[in-house]
Amino acid sequence: MSETREFPTAAIASLSTGTLLCKFSDIHEAAEYLMGHPIWTHQFADKQLFADMRAMIIEQCPGMPARDGQITPENWREKLAELVAELGPTQTIRKGAGLTAMLPTDGIPEHVELLVVNVP
Repeated sequence: MSETREFPTAAIASLSTGTLLCKFSDIHEAAEYLMGHPIWTHQFADKQLFADMRAMIIEQCPGMPARDGQITPENWREKLAELVAELGPTQTIRKGAGLTAMLPTDGIPEHVELLVVNVP
């Protein structure tokens, strides 16, 4: 049996739509649980990671919206209220196996120079 945990609907909907509907720290915590490994902040811009998270959310939480452009800066509160009314205040997701763990440098644009310091 897989380990599961409840998260606010706003955090889960943020992961499925790519629209910030709550504090980023709530989204970050849910994303790391969902994937089963740490995620560095800059890695949230990785399109494949986002697609993987969205697919996992849609599979586990039927009725959760995908990225569709219907949530705007003007109506996000109303859309979130509709989601909570329809799906409830929390969603239960399974903890990921961590098989797709990313390195801390994954997702950094190629034009950015890195300085790696090896401390003995």
